[in-house]
Amino acid sequence: MAFALTTSLLEVVTALVIVVFAQVLNAPETGLKYLGKIGFSTNLSPGRVIFYIAIIMGAIYLIKNLIVAGEIFFQNFSIQKMNYHFKNKLLRRYAQADYGFYLTRNSSLGMQIVSGDTEATFLGGMLSIASIVSEGVIFFTLMGMIIYMNPSLALTIFVIGGMVSMAITKSVLPRFYRFGQKLQEADLYSGQNLGQFFHAFKEIVLLGKRESFIEAYQVYARKKASIQAIQTSLNALPRIVIEILFVALFITTITILCLDKESPVQMMGILGGYLYTGFRLMPGLNRIINQLNAFKSVIPSIERVHHEYTMVAAKENYVDVPTLQFNQSVEIKDLSFKYLNTEKNALSHISLQIQKSECIGIVGETGSGKSTLVDLILGLLTPYEGSIFVDGQYPVYSYQWHQKIGYVPQSIYLTDDTIEKNIAFGEKQIDLNRLNSAIDAAQLRTFIDALPEGAKTIAGERGIRLSGGERQRIAIARALYRNPEVLIFDEATSALDTDTEARLMETINAVSKDRTVIMIAHRLTTLKDCDRIVVMDKGCVKQVTDYNALQNKVVQHE
Repeated sequence: MAFALTTSLLEVVTALVIVVFAQVLNAPETGLKYLGKIGFSTNLSPGRVIFYIAIIMGAIYLIKNLIVAGEIFFQNFSIQKMNYHFKNKLLRRYAQADYGFYLTRNSSLGMQIVSGDTEATFLGGMLSIASIVSEGVIFFTLMGMIIYMNPSLALTIFVIGGMVSMAITKSVLPRFYRFGQKLQEADLYSGQNLGQFFHAFKEIVLLGKRESFIEAYQVYARKKASIQAIQTSLNALPRIVIEILFVALFITTITILCLDKESPVQMMGILGGYLYTGFRLMPGLNRIINQLNAFKSVIPSIERVHHEYTMVAAKENYVDVPTLQFNQSVEIKDLSFKYLNTEKNALSHISLQIQKSECIGIVGETGSGKSTLVDLILGLLTPYEGSIFVDGQYPVYSYQWHQKIGYVPQSIYLTDDTIEKNIAFGEKQIDLNRLNSAIDAAQLRTFIDALPEGAKTIAGERGIRLSGGERQRIAIARALYRNPEVLIFDEATSALDTDTEARLMETINAVSKDRTVIMIAHRLTTLKDCDRIVVMDKGCVKQVTDYNALQNKVVQHE
């Protein structure tokens, strides 16, 4: 605001100097009284008078534009700083959100909100407001100057200009809100389809579905392009209308001044002031209208960002328990759970106790609740009935419990980075001793030593350059890097062939010694070294048995 007020004051001073300069060009002697007021000699030649007035006008104009440049830099840096800090806050809220929240929505939505809607809110919305305020202050200041110079002429200009501006605002602004909504939808779905195209490229090629995926993307890409073309065209219309209006008002001004029988000297001064004011207000008014249009179009993004910010992490999902120790058991008592926006229970009345250093296997048909139970033990999901406590007192939904767990999923996510950075996932400084211990324990040493760049070899996006067994060993090494007390394998070998699984199971059994292990598997043979096996069916624990008893039952059933 301080910049805007200073700039508007200098705009008025510049306009007044131009009025004086126009008068001095027509009658140089009138400039002597102005120069005399600021300490100049009154015995100057006409050429000197014009020269000094021109220098003063140029200096004021230069100072004004330097301040304008400073305002632009300050505005943009301030808004970018706010944008940066808000994104960080929003991302932290996402990080604190319940895992179940992510299971109810497409990941493209979150990425669109952080990278698209938040950018639009600040770079579109905030920048538009700042520009409107800045240009508005200058606009009304210069309008005040016109009123002071000739009230009746100013009234005529206001009436005509106001009517035209109102017509533009009423006819164009409402459209931009609808454009914003449509662009938001087109951005989301075009991004989603584009991501699917690249992530599933192998299957797309093999199934011969290139055109269908391209067409799916083109539908929303075409829609987005059409809306943006209309928006850009409509943004250009106010400038054309304002230019026509400016010429019309200039002719009106000359007509009124001639009818008022102003002297040529007075007319030159007033017209000079009006010309400068007009040339300054014309682009300013165009910018105000364009920024209003831009602000209107980003309102849907502002609404979405506000809704997301207030909705995500409305509660703290994880607690801080510095004293947490795991010395005895993990106890599950009468546990029931259902996912968000569903009525049916995924788990019902589960009771189970897992002793420290015990190896527990979990089997069951697809949809029996195996992975859901593990997610609850991990503390990622919160039961609506029952409880899970470590040593009878510490909640599993705590940061300290997460630090004690090494988790190996069925589908490991590998970043497009080196193998060592994928093992030390998210670590800024890699501990080489822990890294080498994890590599050796996961039996990756021979594979890594055979690579030209060793552990610094790039894994490729989602580990595309590695085999399934190599990816899973990296997942095990990642779990072991933090030296966890608990290892959880969520169908970590189900996607592997029998020979690869057998070799990987040798590795898993080797690293599982002296650790508490929970292992989900489809194949019963995978769990032959488990102390107990939990059989699940339709969200309930059907029985708790051992490998031999379960194997005999399967043989008898066959």
